[in-house]
Amino acid sequence: PGVYSGEITSFGLTHGQFFMLVAIMEEEGLLPSELATKTAQDRATTTGLLDRLENDGWIERRMDKKDRRSLRIFLTHRGIEHRDQIMKLFAETNQQFLNRFSQQEWDQMQSFLCRLEQ
Repeated sequence: PGVYSGEITSFGLTHGQFFMLVAIMEEEGLLPSELATKTAQDRATTTGLLDRLENDGWIERRMDKKDRRSLRIFLTHRGIEHRDQIMKLFAETNQQFLNRFSQQEWDQMQSFLCRLEQ
């Protein structure tokens, strides 16, 4: 994602924050532990990323209506306002990554991943 580093930082985000924000934009209302799993981060890293995103006005933590001990993660007005731009940048970044591999390489990787799952 080197080409997009400038665009990511123009939002005031690190790469880690960018990908965490994308995960939230894909599915709001998750628990921090669910976001940690979704982004393959440990809980401490996830908490740090969420703290920074909250401090910078991208997200907010809201009390779970069913379990008052839990906080769920939602976009703020700022996050909603920039959702289309950020998701477009994410799609472009993914496409740039995918274009590095031939179809044969993708098929081979899929085969390896299937074997790992068994």
